[in-house]
Amino acid sequence: MLRLLERVRTGLFAFLLSALVAWALVLPALGALGLPQAWGMALLYALLASLLISLHGLLPHRLRFLAPLALILFFALGLALRPGSWPARLGYFVRGLLSGAPGEALTLIYLDALLPLLLLLLALFARLLLEGDPAFTLTLLVTPPVLLWLLGARAELPLYFPLALSLPLAYVYLNLGRAEEQRLARPGSLLPRALALALALALAASLLAPQERRVQPAMARLAEDIRRRVEDLFFFNATRNMFTLRSQGWQPMGESGLGGPPEISNHSVMNVRTDQLLYLRGTALDHYSGRQWADTLSSQRHGWNSLRWQGLRAELFNEALPRDERALSQQAQVTLLSQLPSTLFVPQRLRKLSPGPDLVPYFNASSEVFVTRDLQARDSYSFTYEPYVAGEASTDALARRLAQDSAQRLPELPREYFQLPPHLEPDGIVAQLARNITGQADSPYAQALLLMRHLRTNYAYTLEVPWAPESQDFAAHFLFDLKAGYCTYFATAMTVLARSISLPARYVEGFLARPGEGPSVTLSGREAHAWTEIYIAGLGWVVFDATAPREEQEPQGGDQPPPPPSPSPSPTTSPSPSPEPSPEQSPQPSETPAGTPSPPPEPGRSEQPSPAPDSQPDSPGRPDAPFPFWWLLLLALALFAWQVQRQRPQARARRLKEPGLVLAMYWQETLRTLRADGRGIHPGETPLAYARRVDAGEGGLRQLARARSAQVYGRARPDAQQAAQAAAVYQALWAALPAYRKPGLALARAVAPLGRALRLLPRAAWTRLKALAGRLGGAARRRWAAFWRRPAKK
Repeated sequence: MLRLLERVRTGLFAFLLSALVAWALVLPALGALGLPQAWGMALLYALLASLLISLHGLLPHRLRFLAPLALILFFALGLALRPGSWPARLGYFVRGLLSGAPGEALTLIYLDALLPLLLLLLALFARLLLEGDPAFTLTLLVTPPVLLWLLGARAELPLYFPLALSLPLAYVYLNLGRAEEQRLARPGSLLPRALALALALALAASLLAPQERRVQPAMARLAEDIRRRVEDLFFFNATRNMFTLRSQGWQPMGESGLGGPPEISNHSVMNVRTDQLLYLRGTALDHYSGRQWADTLSSQRHGWNSLRWQGLRAELFNEALPRDERALSQQAQVTLLSQLPSTLFVPQRLRKLSPGPDLVPYFNASSEVFVTRDLQARDSYSFTYEPYVAGEASTDALARRLAQDSAQRLPELPREYFQLPPHLEPDGIVAQLARNITGQADSPYAQALLLMRHLRTNYAYTLEVPWAPESQDFAAHFLFDLKAGYCTYFATAMTVLARSISLPARYVEGFLARPGEGPSVTLSGREAHAWTEIYIAGLGWVVFDATAPREEQEPQGGDQPPPPPSPSPSPTTSPSPSPEPSPEQSPQPSETPAGTPSPPPEPGRSEQPSPAPDSQPDSPGRPDAPFPFWWLLLLALALFAWQVQRQRPQARARRLKEPGLVLAMYWQETLRTLRADGRGIHPGETPLAYARRVDAGEGGLRQLARARSAQVYGRARPDAQQAAQAAAVYQALWAALPAYRKPGLALARAVAPLGRALRLLPRAAWTRLKALAGRLGGAARRRWAAFWRRPAKK
């Protein structure tokens, strides 16, 4: 009676403590989501989950496997038959995540379905910890709240109090559980046995260890791949190659600076699938020395998918801007055609990134995106973005509306985005020109738009330029002396003019993809390009492409309003000669440069707004309906059921017919049945010895063993009567086998012929089969991914 009361007390303690730990672990997460008021519902679910786990522990050992099967069946039936049920809502949550919806918003919508599942898992986690070693249990209990705290769940400190209470209670429970074991243990006898075992293991290890180092190439490659993946995900600090326009021939003067007649590469570098004008950023540079641009902000790297850096990523890529009237999201895909640096060419307003299977993305403070190795031909990635390009009708209208909101304030940005070299004085000719151009413009966006239109209309695009003088400021030389050039000239002048009137701006190098007649366009060095990004309060970073069109391109038309008259590019007084750059050394980029601009787009070219989602045509490659995998699954199940029936011993006996083969087959099935019942034959044991050891009343087993021994060792030929006796012995053993062991044995019997056939295949056939399976699996995953990404019908 006392023992029963002790078990009840311990079980009740474990039930309550598991519920407390699960509830305490979920409270900080609810606080981070802004739902601390859901603590009561969470406590109820925690008690129910702990109760289910405790009841599962009371089941007999041989019936415990039924509980997870029942849970899986419940999920499957709810998902298939009840659209509004708990499993169905979990399915909707998964489908929403796969479609790219924000995870936090989905969590709030489906919290009533996610919370019970989460607490069931946490209660199971707590019960496993309470049954484990105290040295690990307390450590693992402390780890989740520490991670939540580091991830930013710091809204309400009292939400951590239940977890702090559960730690001493867990310590008490673990000590109570060990008290009985300590009374039964005999330390005096355990120590010599432990030492003897340790010495035996050490001796065996020394004898079995090879005398010289041996390497299995396949295992070495696997270990190296695992090491590289871990380093890529968590410890990437190796020097990487950066893209620069110089690699495409647009900076022929090299280290001397910008300018000079370009030597453009015609080598194809990538294929871009897009139907919109697309600015693919490669490198964003912030420091201007007077002759060239450099990067000073990219020293720190952050994992793209890291939860720790999600807030920083949202800030750098303007995920929350603009708050209303956002541009329609677009999709694009990039496939590399040749080797390039580690840069991923993507727009600044990146909303979703789907890298290839071997690409681990990172980002830095310049909102550049890159991977842990150089890009190779056939590397591919896709992304979703929002286009905000100055001169577009939608962007201009949105900026005008935001300018009327007096609440819009410029956030604190790095001072590098306002930097100018000392030789460009605040009241110098460049600043005077910028002020004359902008005139009485009433908003930063209107000022930047006037600067861009002035450069487009008053300066010429040409590739035939002289070598830039190294003793003059590059932007001033272009603005007042040369007045013609290509994209690096225009982008540098635009950035310098914007900074001269205190607009935060940065110089960007990358590629410009113009949609063609087909679904994709191939880019070479001629499509490399440079432009400017300017930060507009309430709108974020906006593309300003000031490069003038080529002579053969038509001027801007469409529905763009005519630009206001711009003053003359020169100030009223005669300007002094172009300022010379200061002799100070420009900062060296923190990464290794490797990469250059293309001819510009037509000025102010406006993209027509995309039709509503319901009217958009299906993108190429998206199936109208998912492949009928359910029918294939039903066909596979039917074939498997037929194989199970076909491999039944009675069916095989009818096919074999010859008594000797039938007896051998029934002997093997008898051994398999007895092994499933825990009475298998020992290695080297003869049939007669095995029958005498196992047969405690089934005389037929000994007769079957004699017939089998005579067949194997005496070359005797069994007759039909002996085959019938073997069948009777097997059927009697099968009937006595517990019901829960029969399905596994039948399944193993059905797949055994496939295993024997596969073992006969040569190595080359194995390689081809693995490759085919990989391709089929990849195709199936892509089909399912395309199906789940389809918008749900309302």
